[in-house]
Amino acid sequence: MTEPVDTERCTLYIDIGPEHLLHTILHHDRKEFIVLQYFNLDKYNAFNQCREIVYHNEWFMKTYSRVNISYNFSGSILLPEGIYTPDISTPALSLIFGDLHKGEVFADHLPDWGVYNTYRVPAYLHEVLKAHFVNGSFFHIYSLLLHGKKARGFAGTGDEISLAFYNNKLICCALRDAKLLMMQTFEYEAAEDVSYHLLNTAGRFGINCETVQISASGLLDDHSALFTELKKYFLNVALECRPDTFIYDPVFDEYPPHFFTPLFNLALCE
Repeated sequence: MTEPVDTERCTLYIDIGPEHLLHTILHHDRKEFIVLQYFNLDKYNAFNQCREIVYHNEWFMKTYSRVNISYNFSGSILLPEGIYTPDISTPALSLIFGDLHKGEVFADHLPDWGVYNTYRVPAYLHEVLKAHFVNGSFFHIYSLLLHGKKARGFAGTGDEISLAFYNNKLICCALRDAKLLMMQTFEYEAAEDVSYHLLNTAGRFGINCETVQISASGLLDDHSALFTELKKYFLNVALECRPDTFIYDPVFDEYPPHFFTPLFNLALCE
C-alpha cells in the first residue's frame, strides 16, 4: 500500500499478549485490510517494548474511527451467567491463577453464549493503552473469538475444535452441538506438547479424535512437524482461511491465508 490513508475512516485492531503485539487496519469504505504489523516481545521486557511501540509507531500516532484492543492473556475464566457477580471475579481469578501478579480485573458479557468472561490485565499496560487510545474499546481475545465464531457459523451437530496458534502458545475452543465445552490457552515448546494438550482435552470431554472437526489458524506452518503431529491423531484437520467478506492489500498474499485469520476475524464482531 503506497497511497495516503484517511485513517479517520478506518478501525484499528490490536491484539496484545505477553510476547506479541499484532495490529491491522480496516478501511470502512473499501472493506479492505490495508496494514498489518507483528512485533515479538521479550516477556521479561514486554511492557517497555510495548510502550515504545505505542508511543512511536507511525500507525499508532493517527486518529481512527474506532480502536478495538484485545488482551491476549491466559488469566481468564468463563463463568455461567447464573452464578456471575462482579465481586467474585478477583477471588475466582486468584484461586485459579494465583495472586502473585496483580492487575486490573474486567468482565465481558457474552449473552449469545450465556457466560461472562472475567479476566485480569497488567494494570500498567492498561493505563498506557487507555491514555494513548482515548476512544479505545477493550476486550479479551476469548470474547472476540467467540463473537467471531458465532458470526461465522458452526460446522453443524457434533464436536468441533477451533485452534488459534501464536508463537509457542495456542488458544483451544471446543464445542459440542454449537455449545461451548471449554476455552483455554496452552503453551508449548514441541509439536508433541500440542498433541498432548489436545488428546487430553479430547479425553476430558469424550471427543472422538476420528470424527471431530478441527479448524486451525494463526502461526501454523502446514509443512511443519506440528501440522504433521496434528494429522497423526485427528483425521479432520482444516486450515481456516481469512474471511471472504473483506478484501486484502496484495502485500498480505506474502503470507499463507490462514496466518492472521484470528486477527481478521475480530472485524466480524462489529
